Amino acid sequence: MSEFLMYLTNGIVMGVIHAISAIGVSLIVGIMKVVNFAHGELYIFAGYFSYHLSISLGVPPLLAMPLSVFFIFLVGIGMERTLIRPTYGDEMYSLIITFVLSIVLQNAALLIFGPYPNKPPNLISGATNIFGLYHYGNQRLLSFFISIGILVFIFYLIKKTWFGKSIRAVSQDRGMASLVGVDHYRVNMLSFGLGAALAGTAGVVIAPIFPVTPTGSSAISLTAFVVVVLGGMGSLKGCVVGGLILGMMENLGAAYISTMYRQIFGFIILILVLVFRPWGLFGQKTQ
Repeated sequence: MSEFLMYLTNGIVMGVIHAISAIGVSLIVGIMKVVNFAHGELYIFAGYFSYHLSISLGVPPLLAMPLSVFFIFLVGIGMERTLIRPTYGDEMYSLIITFVLSIVLQNAALLIFGPYPNKPPNLISGATNIFGLYHYGNQRLLSFFISIGILVFIFYLIKKTWFGKSIRAVSQDRGMASLVGVDHYRVNMLSFGLGAALAGTAGVVIAPIFPVTPTGSSAISLTAFVVVVLGGMGSLKGCVVGGLILGMMENLGAAYISTMYRQIFGFIILILVLVFRPWGLFGQKTQ
């Protein structure tokens, strides 16, 4: 029983991190109708930046994490201004550009950082006894609580602030939003930057647990897309629930069946959801 609970806890921790990454994808797709294939590379670069700021430059890890996320936010803004904005009105061009950019960034990571996995230092060491049943790593627990705090902040930002209302207005009706004074170009730019920053956030949170590698970016992008489709396109709640379902199924499946099939379990769930509820768990059915 204690082993099952430990695997379940692992799944929940991974699930909230999946949710952060997936919300970044959902924001960009829902507002800009752009599928960002370079999402996984932004995640990986943030992890590498966090590692090198801490190890090579001696920046405290607690400071290296937000600095890395802020840099990825700036990278996202730069991507939107230079590469994505000229493609507005043609979704196929933006898809091709992000796909090519994914390949370029993956090879750039190989050239700059090398093929070897890198792991930033832990923010905290040791383990905690959970209800007297099992010991669980403090770094994983800290990553979980950081992720929960980030999710609460994102929900507040989208639901309660002027910027969040602007995002929802542009996603629902771009023309009407412009008529009432919303600068949709600025909203697009900041939304793309925020989506990139959420990918980076997931990367720096998980990097002290699982080392980052340039070749791992494709699996990260696929996982984020699976969570978005599973939860329902445009649903923040769906991203959280989808992330938790995927995280728990991956970890329980890897523990009790085989680690070789970790990625397959999520796709099995996705196929079942698409067969019986194509619009996702919390998405809106289109007529």
